[in-house]
Amino acid sequence: MVSHDIPEVAYMADRIVILGANPGQVRTVVENSLPRPRDYRSPELLALVDRLHDLITGHELPDLPPSAPTPAIEPLPEAQASEIVGLLEYLDARGGKQDVFQIATDTDKEFGTVISIVKAAEILNFVDTPRRLVVLEPDGKKFVQALPDARKALWREQLLKLHLFRHIYEALQRDPEHTVDRDFVMETIILHLPQENYEKTFTTLVRWARFGDLFLYNEATQTVALPETKPES
Repeated sequence: MVSHDIPEVAYMADRIVILGANPGQVRTVVENSLPRPRDYRSPELLALVDRLHDLITGHELPDLPPSAPTPAIEPLPEAQASEIVGLLEYLDARGGKQDVFQIATDTDKEFGTVISIVKAAEILNFVDTPRRLVVLEPDGKKFVQALPDARKALWREQLLKLHLFRHIYEALQRDPEHTVDRDFVMETIILHLPQENYEKTFTTLVRWARFGDLFLYNEATQTVALPETKPES
């Protein structure tokens, strides 16, 4: 397989070939001896992801000093709200749990895409992932059984547990107009998640927030604002 997704490579591959910027140039080969089945949340796999990341970025940026510690803000997996909701409903229809590979087969999605959706549902505390299983958590079951307005409220509640959403929401509350510009949000993402694709993170942030009526983005004015009826903190 060929991939730019480091966690997916660490999860799937037994022998990882890291290529240089010039086509066909092999920089190094890493043997992945982690036993199967692998748990993508295990310390050993996460350590391998960090090692691969260091091998790649350390070669490309050898003169950069170590980055200073930053507040614990969670990267946002690239998944749409509708995909997360679809996963929860899929699990609910199957007794609340399913093997992650079976999910990929049943939904006809690439494995990397399924992993992103599962991770998104997990950081929202809607599912847990023991080994290869994806299991509905109590909040996920509550969400599936709720009516549309209650779903939005539950979604909003979970978003406000995530530091990035909380940071933006509190900035909106402090502003007299309950508005911040796009640059403020982008700078926040870049400051706290320097390794992430900030454009994709911004898009995911806005989509998730809009789904829960937490805050809205006006593309014409390039501003993020609270909805007219502000949700409870």
